[in-house]
Amino acid sequence: MSAPTAVGLRHELSFYTDAPSLLAVAVPFVQEGLAAGEPVLVAAPAPRLALLRAALGPAADTVGWADMGEAGRNPGRIIPWVLQAFADRHPGRRVRVIGEPIWAGRSAEEYPACAQHEAAINGALADRAMTVLCPYDAGRLDPGVLAEVAGTTVRLHVRRGDTS
Repeated sequence: MSAPTAVGLRHELSFYTDAPSLLAVAVPFVQEGLAAGEPVLVAAPAPRLALLRAALGPAADTVGWADMGEAGRNPGRIIPWVLQAFADRHPGRRVRVIGEPIWAGRSAEEYPACAQHEAAINGALADRAMTVLCPYDAGRLDPGVLAEVAGTTVRLHVRRGDTS
């Protein structure tokens, strides 16, 4: 008999400034999930998907992938269509997701909905057996955006990549 799945959301935030600092956080996050037997989804803009796929090597074949430019084009769909849908496909199991909802190039119209999404994750998924890592490009996003995101993330564990 297997141990019961730990219920509850762990919502983490990471700031990166370049590809190496993103990989320093994202690759271990994925590897930890795979080592624990957790289903893993990476939902990010296409350029980051390619970067992470390459860095994960053969392990990339066991990860779910979603282009956030498509799946999250409408920010109001990220929680139900990306995060919750992935968890629903793995009932009784803790899942792990990298979700990058805000990136440089999002329109001014999309940003408020993305910020609301970030704030709503904690309430909408509080009872889900899920670990979500939301990376943000501190090198390209406005400092006000980063401050707002950090201020709305209630259950926050900050992971920082090595930016040296």
